Amino acid sequence: MTLSALLLSVVSLLQPVPNAIATFDGVFKVSNGKFIEVQVESGETLRMYLTRGTKFVRDGKPAKAATFHEGDKVTVDAERDVRMNLLAVKLEAVKTETPKTK
Repeated sequence: MTLSALLLSVVSLLQPVPNAIATFDGVFKVSNGKFIEVQVESGETLRMYLTRGTKFVRDGKPAKAATFHEGDKVTVDAERDVRMNLLAVKLEAVKTETPKTK
């Protein structure tokens, strides 16, 4: 391998890798100001850390973390940090349809 090829390989490894965003649907369990826990369909509970950039949304409008309660259906967009921890990017309450009575 030539020196220039080696340098090109090293430089390509040093490029930042964009964080992939995943979306999880589940049931809100708990928040303590540092993280949230959401139980997903498989029954597994995922812990996602909160950051200053985490957005909370209810009824399509910005909300506070305190407006979310255990049992709320939610959708969470998350990404991983360099230590592979899940970071909550956006937590949104899912509207539950109430059956119409006649």
